[in-house]
Amino acid sequence: MNLVELLDRAARAAPGTPAFIDGPAGRERVTTYADLERRSRRLASLFAAAGLRAGDGMAVMLPMSATLYTVIAAAWRLGLVPVFMDPAAGGRRLAECARRYPLRAFVGTPAACLLRLATRALREIPAAFVAGPFFPGARSLGAARRLPPHGETHPCTDDSPAMVAFTSGSTGRPKGMLRTHGLLRATHAVLSAHVRPGRGEVALATLPVFTLSNLARGATSLIPDVDLRRPGAVDPGRLTAQLERWQARSAVASPALLERIADYCLRRGHRIDGLREIFVGGAPVFPGLLEKLRLAAPRAGVRVLYGSTEAEPIALVQDVELGEAEMAQMVRGGGLLVGRPIPEIELRILRETGARSPPGEPEEAAPGQPGEIVVAGPHVVPGYLGGEGDGETKLAMAGRTWHRTGDAGRIDGQGRLWLLGRCSARIEDSRGILYPYAVEAGLSRHPGIARSAFLSHGGERLLVLEPRRGAVVDVPDLLGPLAWAGVEAVVLVRRLPVDARHNAKVDYPALRRVLDRGGWLRRVEVRG
Repeated sequence: MNLVELLDRAARAAPGTPAFIDGPAGRERVTTYADLERRSRRLASLFAAAGLRAGDGMAVMLPMSATLYTVIAAAWRLGLVPVFMDPAAGGRRLAECARRYPLRAFVGTPAACLLRLATRALREIPAAFVAGPFFPGARSLGAARRLPPHGETHPCTDDSPAMVAFTSGSTGRPKGMLRTHGLLRATHAVLSAHVRPGRGEVALATLPVFTLSNLARGATSLIPDVDLRRPGAVDPGRLTAQLERWQARSAVASPALLERIADYCLRRGHRIDGLREIFVGGAPVFPGLLEKLRLAAPRAGVRVLYGSTEAEPIALVQDVELGEAEMAQMVRGGGLLVGRPIPEIELRILRETGARSPPGEPEEAAPGQPGEIVVAGPHVVPGYLGGEGDGETKLAMAGRTWHRTGDAGRIDGQGRLWLLGRCSARIEDSRGILYPYAVEAGLSRHPGIARSAFLSHGGERLLVLEPRRGAVVDVPDLLGPLAWAGVEAVVLVRRLPVDARHNAKVDYPALRRVLDRGGWLRRVEVRG
């Protein structure tokens, strides 16, 4: 089954229902399901007229918008494969990605088209289209308005490729992740069971896979007028106003973006009463953020989604399940509670051996003990393009392929998953083994600390703190409840480096470089 058929069903059921609300704040555009179907059919005619055929790859460099999803729908009608590329990756990375999948078309903004001209591998793609009125050597997507709608939909099987995305490549060569029509349909089924915006209900849309599921359900996706590539720096006032103007009932977003909204509301004594459900995921969700969201959106149920790019989602927990007992465990070093694994996924905890690929079948950790989280299920990406990266992230166990998340966790006596941090961030020294979230979770509730990181560096257990603006951190008072962690020094920095994608995960390699060059505000030695 071709995924675009789910969109067509939604269009037939409620053609006048808005599919997207996007564009400049105060001047948003509304695209109905009928509009989306009609425009994607005309756009499919434009692509077909350029000689594109089923299986051809199409490089896509468009921001999240109604236009992006119209292009995706049009491509699927012909059996084309959108290949998403990040212009910020730079020419060399883009050239690497372009050579990993056969590309016959390019679609981008005028700025992306300019980058295409400067990158030989992209310039060699034969057909180019621009999301704008004109660009030399590219045909405007607007030309589709003069064409008749494309009628037939290319038939697809579960194994037909649907889209390709690339990892950032920050730790090596970018890996291509191919999702098939069957895998995306399985993902939609899982999301429909756990993230359920109703037909016509307005949902803040910031994460692409969730937005595709919204389309299949007939929900309305509000795409905010902010730079989603930098969620930790969005204008919270503009975003809050959009949520209220369009009466959004639900939101799915990263911790950094939601914290911007929550902090904005709390500073002004403002509440967002229209929200009924908030789903937060894509990066660690600490207790401090949950408490802020309860105050900023008191009528909303807040749910934490734990997952990875290869498996969205894995586990789910609602804020009401995080009582005093659970909060106390987090403060005492238990890690982050992310809930029970969803029924659609199988999860196991493997004993960490210090080797990424030990010979033989991996050994499971003893009940309640920490180890690496591995998952399998119908919505778990089984491998990467050309098998590159499979040796590090995939393993054969119990007759099936499992994905290694690289995250450390444990399962408690109630079957709940506690997240401990990245396996690579584990601290193992003469004092024993400790994971970063065991320390960082409790500190997230400290009013004077914006972010923290716990790591081993230079043979020491270091606690690195980013104080809130104007806050004074009393280090001895702070360390009292953390005596069990064996902190040997506390380092205060102006800003902790975080990942580019979500602006929420600590970038440990970058942090180590900061420490190596002494780039801190203050360092306090801790006497044992």
